[in-house]
Amino acid sequence: MLYATREKVLPREMTASRPKLLVVDDELQVIKSLKRLLRGQDYEILWATGGAEALEIVRSHDIGVVISDQMMPGMDGVTFLEKLGRISPDTVKLMLTGYASFQNALDAINRCHVFEYLQKPWTAESLQQALERAFRHWHLVVENKRLTALTLKQNAELKGLNARLEQRVRDRTRQLEEAVREGVLMLAQAAEAKDDDTGDHVLRMKNLTTAIALEMGLNPQYAEKIGFFSMMHDVGKIHVPDRILKKKSPLTAAEWKIMQRHTVAGEKILGSSSFYDMARRIARSHHERMDGSGYPDGLEGDRIPLEARIVAVADVYDALGHARPYKPAWPRDKVLAEMRHLSGWHLDSEIVSALLEVVRTGDGPEGS
Repeated sequence: MLYATREKVLPREMTASRPKLLVVDDELQVIKSLKRLLRGQDYEILWATGGAEALEIVRSHDIGVVISDQMMPGMDGVTFLEKLGRISPDTVKLMLTGYASFQNALDAINRCHVFEYLQKPWTAESLQQALERAFRHWHLVVENKRLTALTLKQNAELKGLNARLEQRVRDRTRQLEEAVREGVLMLAQAAEAKDDDTGDHVLRMKNLTTAIALEMGLNPQYAEKIGFFSMMHDVGKIHVPDRILKKKSPLTAAEWKIMQRHTVAGEKILGSSSFYDMARRIARSHHERMDGSGYPDGLEGDRIPLEARIVAVADVYDALGHARPYKPAWPRDKVLAEMRHLSGWHLDSEIVSALLEVVRTGDGPEGS
């Protein structure tokens, strides 16, 4: 018989809840003595008379504690415990010997990490206390591994949950951005429809201002933002009567004063949200001039927000090149000549230069 319990060997799954003690000694009398002494303890006892036999038991059972003799034929106790550690590193090892010496103890500790070193003959009290400490240590190791595995599992689940939540946030953010963009475009086109039946002007403005900003070397995200909010530049025209917007003859002084109010009206329409800060600056200041002769604030030079100066250049270029109720579309050569004429005193010369380069390379909307 290779090994035995107090009565019989039980299937592994039937004893999984009970800790196991493996006794290894080449003297059956020692094994019988230990079994009598440990009768009634809350663990299952398995035994073997040699190291090779004991290793087979370890391979098929979860051994909590092993108590092994040191001097055994074939395979000594230190070698056995050393091999056992490679198979079942969590098993707590006790060494039992009748030949105690400092060197033996040192070998056992260094080579196989023995938990305690006991000398024959043992006392019942000392052995039981040593086993109690060993099983307590084994339970701590097992529980620590269980908690570590549980933590890793929960962390993996949490990581997966976070990934799903992050994806949902990205999806919702994208949906929100799309809804905002759609709303901005609808509002811009609603305002533009009052004096441009097609509403294409706002889309050309978006593409042209973005191209100019990129040509100037501005950050791509910033350039895209300018292009996006450029569509709101004339949103205040919603408040301008059609009789003025679509008038084909020159405006009177009173009508011109009403027309100029669309810049301030646009700023107010865009509210106070920080999201629309740039849009408000564009709406208010895109009719300012470099020499200070523009409206509504008479700003000049760099006091005019950069994004408003870029929109002003694109707006003048697009207005000249396309028909309006009060004028036909100009040919490109005439438009370019006028842009050069306006450069420096009406429009920012650096931005005009960027526009001319965009037009030259064909990077603007519809080839500009």
